[in-house]
Amino acid sequence: MLIETMPERAGHLEPANLPACERRTLPGVISQRACLLYGARWMLAAIRDAVHLIHGPVGCAYYSQTVRQKIYKVFSTDLGEKEIIFGGGEKLEEAIREAVSLFPRSSAVLVYTTCAAGLIGEDVEAICKQAAAALGLPVVPVNCPGFGGVSQGDGHDVAAAALLEHFIGRGSAGTPLENSVNILGEFDVQGDLKEIEQLLQRLGLNIICAVSGRATMENMARARRARLNIVHCGRTGRWLARRMEERFGIPWRKVSFFGLDATAAALQAIAAFFNRPEEAAWVEKEAEAARQRALPYLGRLAGKRVALFFGASRMGSMAGAFRELGMEVVLCGSQFGCQEDYTDSRRCLGRGTPLIDDAHQRELEEFWHRYRPDLLVGGTRERFVAHKIGLPFLVFPQETSPYAGFNGFVHLAREAAALVGAPVWRLSKNELLREEGEEKMAEYVRCVERGKKENGRSSL
Repeated sequence: MLIETMPERAGHLEPANLPACERRTLPGVISQRACLLYGARWMLAAIRDAVHLIHGPVGCAYYSQTVRQKIYKVFSTDLGEKEIIFGGGEKLEEAIREAVSLFPRSSAVLVYTTCAAGLIGEDVEAICKQAAAALGLPVVPVNCPGFGGVSQGDGHDVAAAALLEHFIGRGSAGTPLENSVNILGEFDVQGDLKEIEQLLQRLGLNIICAVSGRATMENMARARRARLNIVHCGRTGRWLARRMEERFGIPWRKVSFFGLDATAAALQAIAAFFNRPEEAAWVEKEAEAARQRALPYLGRLAGKRVALFFGASRMGSMAGAFRELGMEVVLCGSQFGCQEDYTDSRRCLGRGTPLIDDAHQRELEEFWHRYRPDLLVGGTRERFVAHKIGLPFLVFPQETSPYAGFNGFVHLAREAAALVGAPVWRLSKNELLREEGEEKMAEYVRCVERGKKENGRSSL
């Protein structure tokens, strides 16, 4: 690499092995990661019948109101200097009462702690218990101060534990509901959940609860009666699936609905669990029909190179989807990921594709210049850097159409082909080459001038 890598960072930028992960970002490195609070919000923001109250400075509420490019309504206690010195318990009690009075139909209150509340030692749990007794509805503390974990991934676990302890675990017990499933780690980005639900309905299955794309207090209370838990995003769903298996005996399957082969394999595995393989006879035909609909776009993508940088638990499945598009995956990376995520990704990618963890902007630029992909796929933070260096960029989680299921594969093919084939990128690359040529010419002139000054004549 052209940039100098600190020895402590070298393990994160592995070309062939598993990268170092689940470690705190080094001081001084401008990380792409988010904090524990944002991880909890990523998991819980979509629960629509709860009041979401951020116990901390108003900036934390502003920061965590936008999740997956969607703005959610949040309340804040707006902790200031006075509360930091003398305590913010009374302000929290007042904020809970006021929020419930504004939304009297709410089924629960979720109180998120921040760094400020954690540093002053606020007894948020005791305040929530008192408020719950006074109001007659659950008031649940979500202990997620930003400094409490390595990355936002730890916030996913905190949020899942809160859901299990206060809602799922306290739901009604009973015999499992026939033909019923939960989907864990699915957030219904741009209609993904609807695509998945339609496929499951063709197998004769019903979704009780989708955590948290369609989670409510009512369906979370019934979630423990599902026959099977389907884990779509491993980092946000795997922890909860394991705990529900331990406590309620619900088996689970980790699947992916991104890509034709993965979707077909997921549906066949689910059908096999319910002992109804005949119900999945249509799967292969649907996969082939989707491939035919995507053919007009596949010719434009064949042989193109793609680099991925987003949540680690979906790297392997999305890499498979892009390979089905005929593209070569030249780089995979994530802001954060666990060992299990990277192991799964390496199994899907093979040893020829570099895997990186917690890369900062300068390192990403260096990788992109080295591998020269035709398309970059990642979050909104990386989009602007990609555009500056003249590379097409596809946002994921997506901002336009569903990518899950057979229809989602066609949408992915169409949007990737449109980006790669846009004329603006050819113009941008020509401009960059022109600027690079001008810079080299300017450096040449400077060398000539230095030579004249030093030797009294041209250095040529």
